[in-house]
Amino acid sequence: MNYINKNLCYFAYTLIGDKNLAEDFVQDAFIALYKNYGTVVQEEKVLKSFLYSSVRNSIYNWHRRNNIERKYHEKEPFNELVEIDFDNALIKAEALSQINAMINQLPDACQQIFRMHYLEEMSLKEIAETLQVSINTVKTQKLRGLRFLKSKLNPELFFFLLWIYLSK
Repeated sequence: MNYINKNLCYFAYTLIGDKNLAEDFVQDAFIALYKNYGTVVQEEKVLKSFLYSSVRNSIYNWHRRNNIERKYHEKEPFNELVEIDFDNALIKAEALSQINAMINQLPDACQQIFRMHYLEEMSLKEIAETLQVSINTVKTQKLRGLRFLKSKLNPELFFFLLWIYLSK
């Protein structure tokens, strides 16, 4: 069967011009034969025919997919900003995780007011009414939260992380 493997590789190579890809298609054909071994007649001619057909069909499907992808990319050009967006999203997620961990260290009342103001975007008056406390209490707790975060972070990073946190 070794000569069949070499012949199949050459066959696939002549169709696609890439040795490694040709070997992959041949390997896939042998896997398909293994999976269907009980249903394929056990004659050398039939087995060879099955393998050649499998390679040919896989290459046809591969060409069709490539053509579809090429046409899609002609209509929608590849945008390299996808990677930049991924990196920014990763940085933002890590920063938000650190800020949330720090917010969780605040006392409960301070934490609640901080989250209501910055996450739920409630006004100081709305927070005071909801919690039934004075506006000055809300202002004080908010200021304590900011001071705590500022003390835990590098000063340059504090405003950057706060901006990221508020822009999510």
